[in-house]
Amino acid sequence: MKTISAQWIRYDEITNALDYLEKCFTFLKTVEFEPQNWKWVVITLHSALYGFAIASCKGMNSESVIARTKRGHEKLIDFDEALKRCQDPAWMRVNINYEEFEFSPNQLKSIRKLHKALRNNFEHFTPKSWSIELHYLPDMAYDCFEVIRLLVIYSDVSWRLRGVKLKRVKSIIYQSKRIIANSILYKETLFLLSKENSSK
Repeated sequence: MKTISAQWIRYDEITNALDYLEKCFTFLKTVEFEPQNWKWVVITLHSALYGFAIASCKGMNSESVIARTKRGHEKLIDFDEALKRCQDPAWMRVNINYEEFEFSPNQLKSIRKLHKALRNNFEHFTPKSWSIELHYLPDMAYDCFEVIRLLVIYSDVSWRLRGVKLKRVKSIIYQSKRIIANSILYKETLFLLSKENSSK
């Protein structure tokens, strides 16, 4: 009788985040012709951002990103707490490779849109009809890709990834931002903003 060997896939907090980033890139390449795939860009971009935030603020101590419930159960710190820690130099100095950085007001606004207005509504979808204006999605996504870039290069994530994987992360972020910058939606948004500013 043939022996069947166990087959495994293995993830850690960084390869998990990278996998989400890869999937986000895959969907982003399709949104110009399949706009409904913005849903999957939102979900995978959120998970990639959360994953890289966890990897960035944990330093070398995995326990540092685990909270305990009143009953003593382990629970990963939530999205808001992870991003809050990533903006706290006192907390981030646990990283050997840390360089101080801060998110811009626009980036923080985009993170809030991604998390509260979009991802949470998709993940906890209540019975309703929901229309999403597409023009603000590219700018929001562009900002969030840049935040991921900051989290990767200014923390221990960069040297833990190293080599091919680090190049892959940088390449995905660069290509994603280029796709967005060349998109019709993004260009139309910039045009509308310039008209608004000129009329003030």
